[in-house]
Amino acid sequence: MSEKLVIKGLTKKFSKTDGVENINLTVKERELLTLLGPSGCGKTTILRAIGGFHKIDSGKILLDGKEIQNLPPEKRPTGMVFQSYNLWPHMTVYENMAFGLQIRKHSKAQMKEEINEMLKLVRMDGSEKKYPGQLSGGQQQRIAIARALVLKPSLLLLDEPFSALDAKIRGQMREELKRIQREAGLTVIFVTHDQEEAMAISDTIAVMRRGYMEQIGKPEEIYDNPKTRFVAEFIGEMNFLEEGGTSFAVRPEDITLIKQENGPYRILQMMSLGHYTQAIVVDNKGNEVKVFMEKDEARLFAADDCVACRFDRKQVFAA
Repeated sequence: MSEKLVIKGLTKKFSKTDGVENINLTVKERELLTLLGPSGCGKTTILRAIGGFHKIDSGKILLDGKEIQNLPPEKRPTGMVFQSYNLWPHMTVYENMAFGLQIRKHSKAQMKEEINEMLKLVRMDGSEKKYPGQLSGGQQQRIAIARALVLKPSLLLLDEPFSALDAKIRGQMREELKRIQREAGLTVIFVTHDQEEAMAISDTIAVMRRGYMEQIGKPEEIYDNPKTRFVAEFIGEMNFLEEGGTSFAVRPEDITLIKQENGPYRILQMMSLGHYTQAIVVDNKGNEVKVFMEKDEARLFAADDCVACRFDRKQVFAA
């Protein structure tokens, strides 16, 4: 796959501690890359810099091989979708979508065809005459995505687009986004602080912290081989333990419980979480360890049982 977006040495500072510095990033054609990290780590700053909403202090942004860092937002081949949908409430769905096309002097027939095509893609055909207020949050977000896509952007930028939706709708929207991306052959940069969301939708994840990239890689690579303790803590569940003077980390699913009459751990509680069970075990110093196990395996254990823990896969991080 060819390179779609290349960022070289991008710096945008708001103050000494706030902003991003020397960011280097490559996004391939048809890739969905997620910028993931806690609030204030610089994810949205990078996204807005790509879209032209932040003038950068230094660096280069190349899209399809052309430098775009000095172009105003409307001259960049990017489409941006915000957390708050930003649909005009006094306009119908059709008018919301036609706005950008009118500025580009598209004919009425051309507009109609392109809007219908995009509404079909986001499964909102038939809603042209409705107003945003008549739609659910998930439907409004689909229209916001369709409105960005109707302008045929080379790159779609999504800033926490599902964070205002409830959990079930969020899950559905993630699946929809992957389908839309696949069907339209889109290149997407997605911003979220939700690691589960990032794991579910991304081809590549860039984990950010305090204005820097901690690790960039495929979701499974970041989950299985986190390079730093921060990444290990931020992605998925992780136990941090000490044994014989060394510190190590182990995922709850990489621990096997073994019944042992005078075992060093005691089961504090068992909790069924649908397709698996979570056990919390505690040692004689009060250190708790979280363990995930299959439902069938969990039936063999109960609270207050004494057990030993076998750590099937450990990771050691530098202090």
